[in-house]
Amino acid sequence: MAREKLSFKNGSRQCFRVKEIDLKGLYDKIVEVATTYSEDSDFIIELRIDYLINKKVDVKKIVDCIAKVKKYLVEEFDIDRQMIVTLRNFSNGGNCLISSKDYAAIIETIYEKAKVDAIDIDYDFYEKNAAFVKKLFKGKKSLIITYNCQDRVLSKEEYSDLYKTMLKTPAYVVKVVTKAFSTDDTENLMNTAKEFAPLLEKNGKVNVSISTGKLGIASRVMYEYSDTKIIYLDTYELDMVPAGEINKSAFNKYRKLIGNK
Repeated sequence: MAREKLSFKNGSRQCFRVKEIDLKGLYDKIVEVATTYSEDSDFIIELRIDYLINKKVDVKKIVDCIAKVKKYLVEEFDIDRQMIVTLRNFSNGGNCLISSKDYAAIIETIYEKAKVDAIDIDYDFYEKNAAFVKKLFKGKKSLIITYNCQDRVLSKEEYSDLYKTMLKTPAYVVKVVTKAFSTDDTENLMNTAKEFAPLLEKNGKVNVSISTGKLGIASRVMYEYSDTKIIYLDTYELDMVPAGEINKSAFNKYRKLIGNK
């Protein structure tokens, strides 16, 4: 069963994404990330299993792979890294297309069998299967619900209504991801997230707000402004990173520029 919750006792945390299409790649990449960034003692690893599901990899084999790599890291390197498992459908920027029934079966298996720290699910799945999700995660702070909007501009009022809606969900981590068609879009997201962050905290929830696209990079680099608790960074070379996302190297350069100014 998933562990109790992610920890943010030391503030916001970096999260390194792993996106592989086979089990050997998943195993090797987790080891690489866990050991390469070992000097950064307080980071999380996100496992994007939608890339594996898209290749018809059995979810039970994914669970076994996670267990084996976690055991190896503890025994060989004394590393017990917190991990998030994310299942994202194509319609929400993911890499698989599965029915609601299969989606439910996969997250239930992951929750019950994989000893990870949180599971990230699509908001529209939650919206249609609220009773199932509430029952599965009842009393546990290990659920991330992600609202993803990439096809239109949200107004300030819509952002406000969205956060009010997300407050009512059972999510421990409320994650809002929207595309920036202009710098105003990023500003509206960050301002609304900043406004609602205290209310989320009061209700025992954690805020994560991300603006995608080239005009949204500010939301990742200046995460303190919106009180975003998870800073998602890619683990691949920059030419393989989707537009608007950044890897550790680029993030450090942006942060250095901000510091110098």
